[in-house]
Amino acid sequence: MPHTASSETVATDARCEDTRQEAAGVRLSRRSALLGAASLLLPLRPSELLAASSTSGPRMPAAIRLDSNENPYGPSPAARRAIMASIAESSRYADASVDTLKASIALHEGLTPAHVILGSGSSELLHMTAMLAADGGPGGELIAARPTFEDLSEFAKLVGVKTHWVPVDVDHRHNLVAIQAAINDNTRLVYVCNPNNPTGTVVAHEALEHFIRAVPAHVLVLVDEAYVDFITDPSAGSIASRVDRYDNLIVIRTFSKIHGLAGLRVGYGFASPALAARVRAKQLAFPNVAGLKGALASLEDRIFLRDTREALLADRMRLEAFIDQRGLSRAQSQGNFVFFDVRQPIQDFRKALAARGIKVGRPFDGYPEWARITVGVRSEVDRLIAALPDVLDRA
Repeated sequence: MPHTASSETVATDARCEDTRQEAAGVRLSRRSALLGAASLLLPLRPSELLAASSTSGPRMPAAIRLDSNENPYGPSPAARRAIMASIAESSRYADASVDTLKASIALHEGLTPAHVILGSGSSELLHMTAMLAADGGPGGELIAARPTFEDLSEFAKLVGVKTHWVPVDVDHRHNLVAIQAAINDNTRLVYVCNPNNPTGTVVAHEALEHFIRAVPAHVLVLVDEAYVDFITDPSAGSIASRVDRYDNLIVIRTFSKIHGLAGLRVGYGFASPALAARVRAKQLAFPNVAGLKGALASLEDRIFLRDTREALLADRMRLEAFIDQRGLSRAQSQGNFVFFDVRQPIQDFRKALAARGIKVGRPFDGYPEWARITVGVRSEVDRLIAALPDVLDRA
């Protein structure tokens, strides 16, 4: 008489088979993960990584993201290796990494670690400065250009600091004369985003230093240099070397732009040691170990940073040439983006490009028909330039 398996036996066999399949899947997943990790550790030269980024189909998302001024080439090979290696240290607090990164930044800038402030992205440094401005009690004011990066003004409002807006000039630059004239007894903080976001314009180094000298010593001056690495104007540049000369000066930067670490949130800044200590006292969060390790490695990968900058500047010039050929007005950008008049409501322009799989920047105060578009990798800029004529001709 043939043997008949009981339902219990069949169920047990099925569970065993499921377990074997799951185990095989785990082995496969672990193997895939190890292979994926190994690919991140490959010692690619910067030029090879840039070429791969600009030609490889799988790297490009379904929608091209040209809306947030990110670096499309991502972290350098050295930073990728450091980020992967940092996993082994993720169970530990990053105290030593903070000190190491501060020392490295100070060395690059010719300052001391006491001058350096670290934060979770430059946004946290903006918030820390706003809280410092709020220390004087209610009624304090921040003076800022319109338009500019809104993060500082939005947080300042939360801590009781009102923003006094000063429109940019006819060349879309900070109007330093008007900003100086706006300073009053309630002014606690002046914000200069240089290069400015969204216009991309800069004020010359000499003009900026002259302005800082004229600001009363009790008023903080915050210069945001998030895009300083993309400046090509020989009259402009960083003001960081002056922090010891002006006790009210704070300069901030970020690893989110040229370094391609936006998602890991590492910002840094400079001030005189006394002012830097006051800013640090407002810190709300502690930088993460992966970001710190990646930032340290990226800071030293000068060849990759140079190649990335050259690639982005070349494509910024291509976009500007296209805009000029169309006879459209634009700002003189010194960032990794362009800002120009599209001669139609910006929301209509954004929708038309979104329908073609391209995301571009949001509306900005005072510029209802101007678009801010981030420079992508070469193939993304190709797609944008191919799509723009039809979208612009709709106006």
